[in-house]
Amino acid sequence: MLRSSRELSSRLKIDGHKSPDRFRRTTWWFALWAGVGSLMWLSWQHVQGENAIYQAGPVSTPHRFIENNCEKCHTTWTPLQRLVSLSDDRHSVKNQKCELCHRVAEHHHNQSPRHETISCAVCHQEHDGAEMLQRPSNRFCIACHSKLDSLAHPNDLQDESVKPAETFASNVTQFDLAGGHPEFRLKTLLVPEHADEKPAKEHGALRTVEHFQRPGETESKWQDRGRIRFNHAAHLKAERDAKGELVYGLIGKDRKFIDLSQSCEKCHEPDNERRFMKPISFERHCGECHPLLFDHQRFPGQSVPHQTPDIVRGFLTETYTLQALKNEAVGGSANETSTKKSELPRSIPGHRDFQSDSQKLSKDQAQRVDDAVNQAEVIMQQHRHRQFGYEATGGCRYCHQVEPTAEKANADKPTVSRADWKIVPTNIPQRWLAHGEFHHGSHRLLNCAVCHVDVEKSKSTGDVLIPSINVCRACHSADPSLWSDALNSKSSGNESPSRLSEHSVKELLAKSRQGARFDCIECHRYHNHHGEKLNGPFTR
Repeated sequence: MLRSSRELSSRLKIDGHKSPDRFRRTTWWFALWAGVGSLMWLSWQHVQGENAIYQAGPVSTPHRFIENNCEKCHTTWTPLQRLVSLSDDRHSVKNQKCELCHRVAEHHHNQSPRHETISCAVCHQEHDGAEMLQRPSNRFCIACHSKLDSLAHPNDLQDESVKPAETFASNVTQFDLAGGHPEFRLKTLLVPEHADEKPAKEHGALRTVEHFQRPGETESKWQDRGRIRFNHAAHLKAERDAKGELVYGLIGKDRKFIDLSQSCEKCHEPDNERRFMKPISFERHCGECHPLLFDHQRFPGQSVPHQTPDIVRGFLTETYTLQALKNEAVGGSANETSTKKSELPRSIPGHRDFQSDSQKLSKDQAQRVDDAVNQAEVIMQQHRHRQFGYEATGGCRYCHQVEPTAEKANADKPTVSRADWKIVPTNIPQRWLAHGEFHHGSHRLLNCAVCHVDVEKSKSTGDVLIPSINVCRACHSADPSLWSDALNSKSSGNESPSRLSEHSVKELLAKSRQGARFDCIECHRYHNHHGEKLNGPFTR
């Protein structure tokens, strides 16, 4: 039976709100004392001169010297504006304040939106940690690079000289995700289906690879643009017996085997910052095993300088001329030598013996010197110096491409004053990943073969030994499956006591929950600091 409304209302106490309620009273007093305590704490902090409580977080380390001068950066108070407008695109720091200290160039002249219309505080958000200012989150980069539909500013489209850039990919979202970041451009060109493609003229890949036909090849292809002959496999080949003794390797100057398979730094020396590798030097790295001998009978063990052909010819001419002036006749007999020696004028005391300005070569001597120079140039340019034994393992043609000069090709008689041959420029790349940052020093624990896959099998200079993006993802990723997939797809490297092999890398990554950094700023930079001035505007 349902009760009526009169019966229900009679059960309620009219003065119930006046009855004491312990829970409500406790809540009220707690709120009151919390408010009073907060006001007292704020007042005490103000009296002590502590203003950090009003900040969103501590300032970054480079800005500590101005942390008590908020007006150095801030111009307005925008939290209320953000709250009202429900937009994060409102900042209390103007770009002019940042540019007082940080004079940086723009990113790309045809980017959209314009560089100068982007607030510095969009990416560089202060009070979010000491490192945040230098390493913006990926979301700021992805905001633009995930959809680069318009790479030219609308105002520039009317100018025919300004065209949309074709250098970078238009959809980049995440490095460690397959499909989130494209393969390195110089690696994609090596794939047969992309052999007919050509990067944009300003792309850095064209500084390292080129589509051409190397001598001895059947067709043109994308390959290392270096015009020099080198064989990694021959230099890294080494065999050891069961006891670990070296039984095969390169033959050194003392006729002993040399093992370079674990000594990449023998030739590849890091620079002072240990970021990149210094250029290969003939004098430091090649000359010991590949001397440029020219006349082993008259000048045993002497080499020509590793210089331009004109300098080499000048060196040979001077060498044989001095020999003739000392009466060691080039190609002459002993009697002829003694006769010429008696005809030489006596040297004046205090002057250079046998090198006086009054001494001149006869026509016969000059002809013999010229013949000796030409013969020495022919021997020096030979592909191999077999007649000189193991010490002479190659001349200019052993590594370089030697071609006749235009004068030699068009003239009936070769010139005597200048060399009639030339060396094709080597074009050895100095930087490979031109659009990215890299630091060899950070990877020094790894064996070189872990990243430079199959380097011990490379027999041609055209082989591009730069690792692919999957090799980088083996460590720079948060997904352990990528580590195993990338490492298992590579050939095993050699174990070295001072380096980590692939097996060691697998064990190391298996024990870790997250790999190396893989944020955008790890490899890329937005601002171009080239030409930035160090003399700032602040005075005493």
